[in-house]
Amino acid sequence: HAAYERNPRGAQRPEANAALAALGVAVRGRQPVVIDTRSEEEFLRVMRFADEFPLSVWIRGSGSEYRLLDAIRTHKVPLILPLAYPDTPNIKRPEEALNVSLANLRHWHLAPENPARLAAAGVEFALTSDGLARRRDFVPNLRRAVQRGLSPEVALAALTTTPARYLGISRTHGTLEPGKAANLVVADGDLFVDSATIHDVWVDGRRFEINRQPGVEPRGRWTVAATGGAQLQGELFLAGTPSRLSGTITVDGQEVRLGSASLAGEARRLTVAFPGAAIGHDGAVRLSATVSGNELHGWGELPDGTRINWRGDRIGEFAPVGTNASGGDGGNGDGDNGAGAGGAGAGTAGAVRPSLADVRPGMDFGRQSIPAQPEQLLVRNATIWTMGPEGTLDNADLLVRRGRIVRVGRNLQAPAGATVIDGSGKHVTPGLIDAHLHSGVGGGVNETGSAIVPEVRTGDGLTLDNIWMYRQLAGGLTSAHVMHGSANPIGGQNAFVKLRWGALPDDLALEGAPRTVKFALGENPKRRSGRYPDTRMGTEQIIRDHFSAAREYEQSWRAWERGNKRGVPPRRDLRLEAVAEILNGEIAVHSHAYRQDEMLMLLRLAEEFDFRVRAFHHGVEAYKVAPEIARHGAAAVVWSDWSSFKIEAYDATVYNARILKDAGVLTSLHSDNSQIASRMNWEAAKMLRTGIGEQDALALVTINTARVLGIDNRVGSLEPGKDADFVIWSGHPLSTSTSAAQTWIDGRRYFDIEEDRVLRAETERERARIIQSILNGR
Repeated sequence: HAAYERNPRGAQRPEANAALAALGVAVRGRQPVVIDTRSEEEFLRVMRFADEFPLSVWIRGSGSEYRLLDAIRTHKVPLILPLAYPDTPNIKRPEEALNVSLANLRHWHLAPENPARLAAAGVEFALTSDGLARRRDFVPNLRRAVQRGLSPEVALAALTTTPARYLGISRTHGTLEPGKAANLVVADGDLFVDSATIHDVWVDGRRFEINRQPGVEPRGRWTVAATGGAQLQGELFLAGTPSRLSGTITVDGQEVRLGSASLAGEARRLTVAFPGAAIGHDGAVRLSATVSGNELHGWGELPDGTRINWRGDRIGEFAPVGTNASGGDGGNGDGDNGAGAGGAGAGTAGAVRPSLADVRPGMDFGRQSIPAQPEQLLVRNATIWTMGPEGTLDNADLLVRRGRIVRVGRNLQAPAGATVIDGSGKHVTPGLIDAHLHSGVGGGVNETGSAIVPEVRTGDGLTLDNIWMYRQLAGGLTSAHVMHGSANPIGGQNAFVKLRWGALPDDLALEGAPRTVKFALGENPKRRSGRYPDTRMGTEQIIRDHFSAAREYEQSWRAWERGNKRGVPPRRDLRLEAVAEILNGEIAVHSHAYRQDEMLMLLRLAEEFDFRVRAFHHGVEAYKVAPEIARHGAAAVVWSDWSSFKIEAYDATVYNARILKDAGVLTSLHSDNSQIASRMNWEAAKMLRTGIGEQDALALVTINTARVLGIDNRVGSLEPGKDADFVIWSGHPLSTSTSAAQTWIDGRRYFDIEEDRVLRAETERERARIIQSILNGR
């Protein structure tokens, strides 16, 4: 549009788009963009938008920012913070408590501290009631945040001056100054303690009465005495606020706490109750009276049903000496919060809230920091499977410096200060690699809104809140190809990750990895109701159509550039740009496929458009067309023995990998399953029964996988210059009785079976502390 406005002569007017025109103001940073986030990781994703476009970003927070505080504190953007805390977990019965994850227990415990932690880290925010199931919970939750460390001054600013500045109305709102709007809140005490009651809210000088103030003052000291000879004489003391009274009664020198005390303001009616033992009765004594200045006149009922008349005379005025915040720390729900008998308030007096370590991710086995990287590391006297030209070496050593492999051989000398590991009786292999995995993606792996979505990036949705990553580390996995789902003929771009447990999502990515995209053939992409295609032939045609459209798109840009970039340029299309990059070999195609006919279809289509398919995944019938796959130059990524779970997966053989390998096809195993990914060495071991040797079997989950994915310059074998990603096994890596003793990535120990035993015990202790905190009403 800008080019057309500059020189419309001879040019076609661009199509009008009111939505894009309105958005143009925002992408130029002239209008704030409020983005609603539902997790702390989405906060960081929003900041990636802001890095790409000069947006004026405001973030509606999630309430869990404390989990990534060190990363979030570096971004100075307006933050609108909710005060919606999680409900108290259901731990009513011990067996029900087992169903509550440590992550949920921790979040229940720590969420009320979120505002205080952000403030302490220097993060400014405004507060909002958005997200509360009941708006009346806002003030109690605000007070709870203050009880958990938020200073009243910061809390007040978050409700007044900070939002006024965000909205650009500080000249008229936010403070009580002459000439500003008469917006006030009137309470009978400190707004941030539970004992205070809000009486009035004023808006533009107009009063809205919230809780009518009583016309009488019941607080102070009173003498009380029954009339007509009944047994009651003593001193009554009332404190608190008129809306939340508390106090004591003293009879014959014995002081007892009132069971209840309340004032019906309009009726000026005071009601109190106290244990009858103070006057020699079993049960509760109930008294009510009308407050008339400095006198009380009323009647009452003794535990035995005797009704009495009584009066009181004020002998001391109420003198406030400060208030104590009271009340439990339960969730937003009413009644029994799952804590069992007595509810959340039936705890042990003086119980202390447990202090929890800051870990990432905030769940079982979370780390307080990334593992240290020794300057020099030597593993000695192990059986080392190099998966490179040197093969397997007995009684050999592995030398690592600053996260890279330096040498592999026998009798290596340990440099001064090196960390030395005795590998006697153990085996060392390269870190295992999974060519096809879907775990660790937040919000779903299928973008089903359109059939063709190569502009979508799986890497944008990576999450560190993925317990499977730790379990996979425990099985020796160090790298994975995290893929888009199979709902699209041309799906989204995939992500290469290293399993750096405890790292931020962006730090999981394998640096410098090639770009890949997921294609899908067969049943999955055609069974989306109401969306083209509905058939296998439709799948082929929609792929062909977009290939042709991408070539035309490239030509339109070349024509504009040949014309010295005069006139109106083509509209940029991220989808067609990605398809063009596929055709030009800049993004490698990894295609989901089961049947041999659909594999042949994509091979022929790729050859027609002059590019190569990088690999077929699953490939249940790949053995039928192994020569054709080899001739094209594609690889195969297959299961060891998983099949027959749907019609197109019936015609399978456990010899698939063997046949493909013998035909000259570069072949790898994969899991396509989070649990299987935690034991990929077993998948390789299954290949021994097909006649594949031990070296070739392990290659199916190490160096072959790295070659299929195009990352063999970094990982897949233990060779000088490569990343120090390796596993120390308790025994032979292809034995089902072997376990990973240690798993190293970049020369950092991310898993240790001995440390795991300690962490398991710590997890149980932390669970127990939080559960006791719930039971104690803390």
